[in-house]
Amino acid sequence: MTAKRIFAGLFALITLLTLAGCTSPRLPEGRYTAAGRDDFALVNNDLIFLHITTPAENPSPFAFWDWAGGYSLSPEGVLTPDMETELLKKWSFYYSFRYEKNILKVIDKGEGRPVLSLILEAPARR
Repeated sequence: MTAKRIFAGLFALITLLTLAGCTSPRLPEGRYTAAGRDDFALVNNDLIFLHITTPAENPSPFAFWDWAGGYSLSPEGVLTPDMETELLKKWSFYYSFRYEKNILKVIDKGEGRPVLSLILEAPARR
């Protein structure tokens, strides 16, 4: 009987620790904008919509790249959109994303510096 109790307690502890490690960091929900720019990001739970200016090196008839879907956020603040492989290659060639204290930084990989800082807007009062 004691072995069963020990085994059950050990199983419960392992299950609890496993489930506790399953939660992944998420961005605070809301709209992220840059003053004087039309770029923005919208975050709702585990989904994100990105509306980012096309890179100067890759001009497009469209002024912006748009994408919506899931994302992952590392504990260090690196945001990775869950894009299909080809689209991710295109975006990742030009941009990377980093989150720090309610600011989503869009980093130009060619220059190695942030080209855009999207700041979380305060929620509108009703």
